[in-house]
Amino acid sequence: MTITLLIGCNQKANAPETTQATSLTGTIVEIDDHGNAGTDLYIAPFTERGWKLGDTLEATFATGQKIQIKFVENYGDVPEGEYLGRFSTSTKQFKIAINMGNISKTLELKNQSKVVLQKVEAPSTN
Repeated sequence: MTITLLIGCNQKANAPETTQATSLTGTIVEIDDHGNAGTDLYIAPFTERGWKLGDTLEATFATGQKIQIKFVENYGDVPEGEYLGRFSTSTKQFKIAINMGNISKTLELKNQSKVVLQKVEAPSTN
């Protein structure tokens, strides 16, 4: 008589968690010559969260100020004077800016201060 023991066959494999963080925290690491705020954030965490060009993001700064920025490819993708966020073509870092403006002076932003980004969900059309 042969007895076969199946041990551990009913256990689920430990799959990685698929829940996505709803916010992303970074640090302002550079204020450039135009007053744009360069961060230490790169594209991967944006992609992981499903954020894409055209999305509206809320940026909350260490000062408590909150603004809405449009996630775009180029400065000219928003009207003059509007807030935007884009990846630098040279450093690949995420920058927060005002088209044709100086966000660091406008919001009194400083190097090494924190910024938290969160996607603004479009209102439901039910």
